[in-house]
Amino acid sequence: MLSAAGVPGTAGHPLTVDLRGTPGSVSWRLLDPEPDPGPGTEVLPCVVLADRAGCAEFAVLQDTLHQLGVPSVRVDAETIASLRLTTTVAPGDPGGGIGGVLDLDGHRITPTVVWARHFSPRAIPASADAVETLLRAESWHALVRQLSSLAPASLPGNRPGRLEQLAGAARAGVRVPRTVVTTSPAEAAARLPGPRVVVKVVEEHFVETEPGLLTGVLPEIAAREEVLRRPALGYPVIVQEHVEHDAELRVYHVAGALHAYAVGKRSPDSPWREEGEVTVTPVAVPPAAADAVRGLAGLWGMTYGAFDLLLRKDEVVFLEVNADGDWRWFEAKAGGHAVSTAVALATRTLHLAALGNAVPPAPLDLVDFLLLGTRTAGSVR
Repeated sequence: MLSAAGVPGTAGHPLTVDLRGTPGSVSWRLLDPEPDPGPGTEVLPCVVLADRAGCAEFAVLQDTLHQLGVPSVRVDAETIASLRLTTTVAPGDPGGGIGGVLDLDGHRITPTVVWARHFSPRAIPASADAVETLLRAESWHALVRQLSSLAPASLPGNRPGRLEQLAGAARAGVRVPRTVVTTSPAEAAARLPGPRVVVKVVEEHFVETEPGLLTGVLPEIAAREEVLRRPALGYPVIVQEHVEHDAELRVYHVAGALHAYAVGKRSPDSPWREEGEVTVTPVAVPPAAADAVRGLAGLWGMTYGAFDLLLRKDEVVFLEVNADGDWRWFEAKAGGHAVSTAVALATRTLHLAALGNAVPPAPLDLVDFLLLGTRTAGSVR
C-alpha cells in the first residue's frame, strides 16, 4: 500500500481481512419435514442466497427464513466451483410468476428470490491453469449475477457506481460534497475549499489480491496542504470537500422500510482499525433523510441499500450507498436486530408474492424472537 502516492485510507499500514480457510459449503434449509431431494423430485420454489462464507448476514437470514417456513439454499464463492448445476431457462407460468428451473446438486428448485452479496470473481479459488482460473471465476460470477432473470424478485436491485450515485443525487436535489475525480489529487485539492479533503477510491474499498485475502483501500480525511504535494497516480480517485456536520447516519433501506444508526468515529477507517472506539446508536430517521433515501432508492431501483449520510443543521448530505452493506456488525454494536427483522420479512414477502400468495406477514415480535441469539462473524461492512 502506497499512502505516499495518495492511496486512500492506508496511513502506511495496510489493512487486511483474511477470509482464507473459512469453511464453505452449500447450505440447504428446506421444509419440515425435509424431503429427500434426489433427481426427479418435484420442483421446489426456493430463495437463493449467494455470499462469502465468512459473512454472517445470510447465515442469520437463512435460519430465520427456515423458521418462517420459507425454503432456501445458500451458496458461497469459496466452494461454488464444486457445484453440479444445470438450469433450464423456460417461460414461466403466468399465474405463478416463476420463470426457470435450477438443478443444484440434485435438488430441483425454481428461484423465487435471488440475492447475491460480495460475490466477486476474484473470490473463487484458483486452479493451476491461469486461463481455466479466469474462465471458471468469470463464468460462475456471470451465472450468479444473471440468476435474477430466473426469479420474479431479486435483491439488492440495481447497483449504481459512486459517480452515478453522486450525479444522480445532485440531479435529484440532494446535496452531495463537491467532488473531483482525477488522477492528480494535488490538482483536485487546489480546486476544493477548506483545510481538509476526503480521498477515496472509485470502486470497492477492498481489493482481493488473491482469493480470500482482502486489502483495504479505505477513505481518508487528509489535510488539503498535504494532498497538494502528492504526485499524480496511474488510476483515478475521488477527491471531495470535507463537510463539517452534526451527525453521521447509516440508514438501511429494506423494501421501503428504513432503519438508522448514528455513528460516532474519529476517522473513516475507524470501524476497521479501532472498532472498540466506534459508537453505534439506533435513532429515528429524520424526515428529510427519509425522503432522500426513499427518493434515491426509487430513482436507482434499489430494494436494499446501506446509505451513508451526514446531517448538517436541517440539511442532508449524501455520501454513498452500498448495495452490499453489512448490517450485523451495526446491530451487534448497537444491540437489537431491526435490520435483520426487516430483511427477513421483506424476503418472505417477496417469496410469497412469487407464489401468488397473499398470506399476511409474520408479526414483528415473532421475527424478533426467532432472531434471538443470532450468529455474528467477519464483516467487510
